[in-house]
Amino acid sequence: MNKNSREIWVIVAALAAFVILGQLASYFLAPASWAAFLQRLPIILSMIAFWVPIITLLTTLIVWGVLRFLGFESLQAIRNEMVEQNNPAPAILFIGAVIAAVLLFSIAIRP
Repeated sequence: MNKNSREIWVIVAALAAFVILGQLASYFLAPASWAAFLQRLPIILSMIAFWVPIITLLTTLIVWGVLRFLGFESLQAIRNEMVEQNNPAPAILFIGAVIAAVLLFSIAIRP
């Protein structure tokens, strides 16, 4: 195993340990709250399963529209503009459009 993959596994193990320790701490500090959350978890997961595809589709349409409005035909065109023209503005606009669309739907759509 090389050094980079060992570092990645150490980071993953540390993150998993922090999650497990946090869950144990929350369970021992407030077991009733933890149990109430576990009872609501299927409802939360079903809302995520319902809304994520809808928000993804609408966000994709908004980003596609912004790309077309800016004159780009594809993500490859944005990449070419960034690499060949050394212009980061299209990528910044693309990421900004994604963030704006997600924020819009997180405010507008209240399950």
